[in-house]
Amino acid sequence: MITGAAPFPLDRPTSFTGIALSIVGDNEITVSQPVGPQFLDHRGQTTIGSVGVLTDVSVGAAVAVARLKATGERPQTVMSQITVSSAHAFPTEGSVSGRGRGVYFDDTTGLAEATMFDDDGNPVMHLTGRSIVVGRAPSDDLRAPDTTHPSVTDIEPEGWADTGVLAELGGLEIVEEIAAGRVPRGPLAGLLGMTLTDVRHGTVDGEIVPLAWMANPIASIHGGVLMSMAEIVSGLAAQTLTGVGGRYRILQISADYLRSPAAPGPAVQLTSEVTRAGRRLASIETVLSGTDGTVYLRARANAQLFPGV
Repeated sequence: MITGAAPFPLDRPTSFTGIALSIVGDNEITVSQPVGPQFLDHRGQTTIGSVGVLTDVSVGAAVAVARLKATGERPQTVMSQITVSSAHAFPTEGSVSGRGRGVYFDDTTGLAEATMFDDDGNPVMHLTGRSIVVGRAPSDDLRAPDTTHPSVTDIEPEGWADTGVLAELGGLEIVEEIAAGRVPRGPLAGLLGMTLTDVRHGTVDGEIVPLAWMANPIASIHGGVLMSMAEIVSGLAAQTLTGVGGRYRILQISADYLRSPAAPGPAVQLTSEVTRAGRRLASIETVLSGTDGTVYLRARANAQLFPGV
């Protein structure tokens, strides 16, 4: 849903996830996404990955509006970089909403920032993002909802793990059990279609086959969907570091978008590796690539680690 004077059609992933957008000024927008069972991870928690599409829209649309208001033009853009810093814990129900602001644009790039809040007014994440103008023309057909899955509410969410079961397992064992199918992967992983192919201490590999609902107007995977992929596998790499009863939280993730994988299209390979681990913090590098080795995205994440029993 969108309100405001200027024409600004939403793309498939934005409509699919239920995001509402309003133009409120010459360079500002407000955005909101419902959160709930469809977006939870294997622990039953909402994470940055749960609102991945919102991270892209909140900054990408803000600078697009600024350019449109100032020039009357809206060239096709994609995100080239997004950094998300988490604040208050995300809610497991209700909505995440806030305001995005276009900071700067020129003929080739744009810069924006945004802050998102829960329904009680607590800040849950702050974002900065840079977009880049591309030469590919958008397709009106890809702005229309995917007829198979027009909305996330049309999909029955998968279950998540019982907290009592997770509390009895070490983090590496949890992720190994997810890979083996003995612990639920969670609704978000189910929505993305993620399977784990290799799990070791500090390293997680996975695979996702892009679906039609993930496509942006130029038939590649939406930047926010790629953010969800990167964040969820980064979190699982952090999970492998935790002891019995331990927890983790992604504090910040920064993604560089290098190439655009097709949607629908061939499988995307996910590789996440812990590069530094202390008692309280861990640094994680994640790469999304094609089966031919083409790198689509590189992400760097910082995870907070909480000791267990």
